[in-house]
Amino acid sequence: MVNTDNTSPEGTETTEEIRRNRWCESFGSNENSIMVFNDLCTRMSGEGRHYHTMEHIDELLALAETADITDKWFHAALWFHDVVYHPGAKNNEEFSARLAGKAMPVLGMEGDEQAKTMAAIRATKTHKIPKGTDKDIQLFLDADMAILGAERERYKRYAADIRREFSHISGWRYAWGRRRFLKSCLKRKAIFLSPWFNHKFEARARANIQAELKGF
Repeated sequence: MVNTDNTSPEGTETTEEIRRNRWCESFGSNENSIMVFNDLCTRMSGEGRHYHTMEHIDELLALAETADITDKWFHAALWFHDVVYHPGAKNNEEFSARLAGKAMPVLGMEGDEQAKTMAAIRATKTHKIPKGTDKDIQLFLDADMAILGAERERYKRYAADIRREFSHISGWRYAWGRRRFLKSCLKRKAIFLSPWFNHKFEARARANIQAELKGF
């Protein structure tokens, strides 16, 4: 996905430039839009974040580009879904959705787009689509889980970064919770329910999870 090295040869864009350009493509480059962008980047760079950072957003945006997903609500959900993140807190998704709800009118998003964005963000709490919700949200949930199907070294770094975010949790307790999550993924008939994501990530995700359970 996106290279996270912020240095670049002459004539090529840095990660920050790519990120800003993607934002402007979706939400415009007016002063209010850039204020929201700057605030979001600041929040995502907060202390204690190791996986839930702007790199995660960069990877998801690159993935959406590869999958040719251009819907404005989808991109808004990608940008805002982890804007509020405290490891282990039960209200991260709700607060992130509310913050997105305050920002979206400034970004020129209409009522239906706002509702779908907030529903997608809230759905990341259980990674299940609520009844009566647009099934397109499954694409967003699959994208958020795509890290499970990353190349092995990227996956290992993700797993290590998640552990760092939960450094306040004792080793045995964290290991128990992590194994429970990983095993629950393997028990699913399919980790990724949308065809594109399933084809691209399912097999590698299962291999990565099994490797982590065995201690790599």
